[in-house]
Amino acid sequence: MKSNIRMLIAAVIILVVLGGAAAAIYFAGGDDEEAAEETTASQTEAASRMLYDKDPSGIENIHIKNETGEYDIKKFADDAWFVEEFAGINHSTTAVKEALDGAATVTSQQLASENAADMSVYGLDAPRADVTVSFGDGDKLMHIGAEAPTAGLVYISFDDEKTVYAVNTSDVDCFLQDKFYYVAKTVYTAKQPADENDTTDYTKIDKITISRKDIDYDIVLEYDIRQDQDEIITGNSSSHVMTSPVHLDLNPDLAYDTLSKVFDLTASQVAVVAPSEAMMKQFGLDDPFCLVKFDIAGETFTFRIGNEYTDENGKQTGYFCYAEGIDVIYVFDNSSVPWATVMPMDITMTMITSTYIYAVNKLEITDSEGTVTFNLNGDADNFAVECGDPDVTADSFKDLYQYILRAPAEELYLEENNDPAYLTVTIENDMGTDVIEFAEAADRMSVIRLNGVTSFRCRTAYAQRLSENLRRILEGEKVITTW
Repeated sequence: MKSNIRMLIAAVIILVVLGGAAAAIYFAGGDDEEAAEETTASQTEAASRMLYDKDPSGIENIHIKNETGEYDIKKFADDAWFVEEFAGINHSTTAVKEALDGAATVTSQQLASENAADMSVYGLDAPRADVTVSFGDGDKLMHIGAEAPTAGLVYISFDDEKTVYAVNTSDVDCFLQDKFYYVAKTVYTAKQPADENDTTDYTKIDKITISRKDIDYDIVLEYDIRQDQDEIITGNSSSHVMTSPVHLDLNPDLAYDTLSKVFDLTASQVAVVAPSEAMMKQFGLDDPFCLVKFDIAGETFTFRIGNEYTDENGKQTGYFCYAEGIDVIYVFDNSSVPWATVMPMDITMTMITSTYIYAVNKLEITDSEGTVTFNLNGDADNFAVECGDPDVTADSFKDLYQYILRAPAEELYLEENNDPAYLTVTIENDMGTDVIEFAEAADRMSVIRLNGVTSFRCRTAYAQRLSENLRRILEGEKVITTW
């Protein structure tokens, strides 16, 4: 964490039980740095050897001093340790476990020197970190020095002793981190059922509402209830539909991130713990650029996206964010927060309607020459069309309906339009009725109203071809699929 986003810390002591204590871990590997200078067997020993092994649950305090400053990981209750300043803030159970394991059990991979004449050779004259572990029966002081020539090893020593060991870097790396390392970065994950009788689907998103300052409408995605209706078959394989600013099916591939990124939503950095009102304003989170609400399993999770975050090269790589209920300002990478930039047409299908032909009961088309009504019944094995014209067959109607399904939402168009429709398509099924109206617009474009709501624009050539295709099947001719 860079120093320019370090802020004042307001600590409120609220005990939160973290994960239990961990068992000792054994490691392997190693090499020797001073083999050319020191030749005794003990000084070139390469076998793994446990230096000490204690029960992590007996740790009362870990005091860490490193290049980022000093802090304490303190035991507040059985199986509950916190960075003292951050008590009451969600901690990373993984990070805390790393610290407890590294403090309770130390295993040497190599004895580098039994009596080092010059501790600077190992970076231990000015250690990168000093770690004081307080057990009930006394303290243990460990110094962490330079990296050893063998990858994955680092030098350590204890107290004022001159004996130098090489240990796995992974065993002690947590002690080289700043205190923010221990703050949990995952702000939302799917809940688990309370018990076997809990049938709630905690991975089902009922609704996502995206409100942003760069657009004057909300983007709303809702669970598609047609998914639960066996009798309704649609051409849309997404579990959700867009209901605002227009009603349109989602493209399951393009909409995947927008729908799924909420689960295991994890920040790249912690910027501020327990921010003040002034800090919230400084990072654009008092009145955020983007506000996202996720309705899941009867609860609402609210996520604020504020000012842009720029890296040390001045490149915008993310946003400062705040998850309501967690008193922390985070930095999230761009890829983690698609809601900051997504636009409606980025994630939707271009088809205005997706109802399968076998779910349609009646279809009417009205143009300048009148209204033609098609009554439909049957299924894939026994499909029939009635319209009073003997030239219309089930196959010719299927071709016409396939053309209708391709009605293109080429552009989002939300300006009010009450001009009379020159072409209207009405589709009835057991779930309701969709009315698609085409009205003239400029530049050889037509406005499309879906159920009375001005929603899209498309090329007028599409609608003209639809009228032409209607006449063609009435005359026993083939449908033209291009326009």
